[in-house]
Amino acid sequence: MGHIRETFHIDAPLDVCWDIGTDASRQPEWSEGVLEVKDVTGRLDHVGAGYTRVFQVAGRHLEARFEVVRVEPLHFMEVAGTTPGGGKARYSVRNEAAGNGTDGTFEMEYELPGGLIGDLANKLFMERALERQMRHSNENLKALCEAQVPSRA
Repeated sequence: MGHIRETFHIDAPLDVCWDIGTDASRQPEWSEGVLEVKDVTGRLDHVGAGYTRVFQVAGRHLEARFEVVRVEPLHFMEVAGTTPGGGKARYSVRNEAAGNGTDGTFEMEYELPGGLIGDLANKLFMERALERQMRHSNENLKALCEAQVPSRA
């Protein structure tokens, strides 16, 4: 099973970050590799809300179904997902107020399909690719949230 984690700071208030992060339809704006989000059952601010994410992995389109399994409004969201072929992922986002901004932590555990071959693929290239993708996604989310905050000039 793979594991990735990153902490980051956004110069935008908690409510702005939460609003954007719980709107599944906006994921293609900031989540790298996400081509489309469909079958959305509402905002991701309550348990049971879900969506299907269409993304590109190794040049192929892949669909994964995700469902919110735990929420602490404004501060924490945990989501579990599955892919055809037996892939699994569970990710969480934790947000804490930090002055006028937000400190965020994104963490994901995942299991690639294919048993031993999937484990080998993860160690050879997938883990680093996912870490890079997560870092870029968090940078994109930061820019999107900060663009919502009026200039303090």
